[in-house]
Amino acid sequence: MFKGSLKRGGKILNLSGKKIGDEGVERLVSSSYLKKVEKIDLRYNEITAVGAELLAKISPLPKLKSLILRHNILGDAGTTALAKSGSFPNLEEMQLGWTETRDAGALAFGSSDKFKNLKKLDLRGNFLANKTKEELKKSLGHLKTLKLF
Repeated sequence: MFKGSLKRGGKILNLSGKKIGDEGVERLVSSSYLKKVEKIDLRYNEITAVGAELLAKISPLPKLKSLILRHNILGDAGTTALAKSGSFPNLEEMQLGWTETRDAGALAFGSSDKFKNLKKLDLRGNFLANKTKEELKKSLGHLKTLKLF
């Protein structure tokens, strides 16, 4: 399943809409295909906090620059696990829009020191209080793009 979804010489893994769920994430994190991957697209895959926690615990992926998890059901637990993860040291873009994240999960990114190279963070479509949005604008003001609405 994964090998056929690799593009551009193994640099892009597009599993968007495949509905792999947490079981698919479990297989993915134990696969050997991720070492060269620079972009992983996991939109619309019915991934929950369980799958996000599996991703967060994966061996570091130093080549990964973009992780797309929009339209999954990560919730605060999944988003917080990702925010605390050291598995993505060179990540430049994280898309977490429409993941049922609330204030606690979003604020975990605001206080995380794990993403030194992050340039773009997408949290649109989540349940964030105005106070949280203002706090994120301050703590993540250095980002090139911060999408909250």
